[in-house]
Amino acid sequence: MRIVIPELSVVALVGASGSGKSTFAARFFKSTEVLSSDFFRAMVSDDEGNQSATKDAFDVLYFVANKRLSKGKLVVIDATNVQKEAREAVIELAREQDVYAIAIVLDFPEELCQERNKANPARNYPPHIIHNHSRALRQSLKHLQKDGFRYVHVLKSPEEFETLEIVRVPLWSDKRNEKGPFDIIGDVHGC
Repeated sequence: MRIVIPELSVVALVGASGSGKSTFAARFFKSTEVLSSDFFRAMVSDDEGNQSATKDAFDVLYFVANKRLSKGKLVVIDATNVQKEAREAVIELAREQDVYAIAIVLDFPEELCQERNKANPARNYPPHIIHNHSRALRQSLKHLQKDGFRYVHVLKSPEEFETLEIVRVPLWSDKRNEKGPFDIIGDVHGC
C-alpha cells in the first residue's frame, strides 16, 4: 500500500485507543512532526493519562501546530480523533493555514485494541472507552471527506504496516526545485 501526502499538510491519525497510532507515527514520521495529545497532557499536568488536562493539552498542541505550519513544516496529530468535534479542530487548523487535511485511519478490530490496552499498564482504560471509540470510528468513516479531509487513507489491519510506504510530494504551487531560465507571461489589462 502506498500513501501519498503533501509535504506541507495536517495529518490526523484516527483510531481507537490501542489501535497503534503512536507506533504508526513513530515509524513513518519524524518525532518533531508528531504532536501527541498524550505528550501534551504530560506537558501540562505531568501525567499523560490525566483526562482533566485534555483541554489545556489541546490548546498547547494547536498552538505548536500553528507555529509549525506557519514555518512550512508538516504536522501529524496523534490523538484518537474519532469524535466529530476533534476532527473539526483539525479541519479548522488546515483551513486557517491554507493546507490540506489528511486522515490516516487505523480501523482495526475492537478486540485487538482491547488486548493492546490490557497489555499497556500505563494506559489501562476501561473496556467501554475503547468500545465507544470503535463505535464512533465506524460511524465517522463515511463522513471524513465530507467533513473536510482532502484525502482519507484507511488501514484495516496491522499487517498493512509491513508493506506501507508513505510518499511525500510537494504542493503543486511549490516550484522551489524548478531551475530557470524562465519567461514570465502575464495578463495585462485583459490582453
